[in-house]
Amino acid sequence: MTEQAIETKGEIIQLIVFRLRDEEFAIEICKAKEVIRVGEIVHIPDAPAPVYGMTNLRGQIIAVIDLADQFGLSPQPDIPPSARIVITEVKGQTVGILVDEVSELFKIPAENIKPAPDVVQTEGKEDYIKGVSNLDNRLIILLDLETLLAGHRIKELSPTSVSSAK
Repeated sequence: MTEQAIETKGEIIQLIVFRLRDEEFAIEICKAKEVIRVGEIVHIPDAPAPVYGMTNLRGQIIAVIDLADQFGLSPQPDIPPSARIVITEVKGQTVGILVDEVSELFKIPAENIKPAPDVVQTEGKEDYIKGVSNLDNRLIILLDLETLLAGHRIKELSPTSVSSAK
């Protein structure tokens, strides 16, 4: 993982850039509590659609969300060795986001993040794409996890409700 900085006047946004299949996404680094290697993930029968399973994080059982599945990206037979879980908090719940690779930490001027074209927003859903940035000739989609996961009733992802899904 590399860290790059772009010096400019104005607000600087720090991003954690990750890959899902061949696409690159980012979230603001302040939204990530930590990044961990993928350990044992226990699959949950009849779990809500984006839930890949659950894992133990130092004694805390957390739900692991598979964004690639939610975005309709091609399934993988196995989790790659480069995969990581980005630990975040959404609506007071600790949640893990399964990604194929965390590629870099990036500092970028806020003015370099452009709004996504209206046509890419899904009608009837909240706007979970905060913007798009062109970093080193790569388009990076900046996600708003709060909005993205809000539609999945985060209450369902609590450890109590996850364990009752068994």
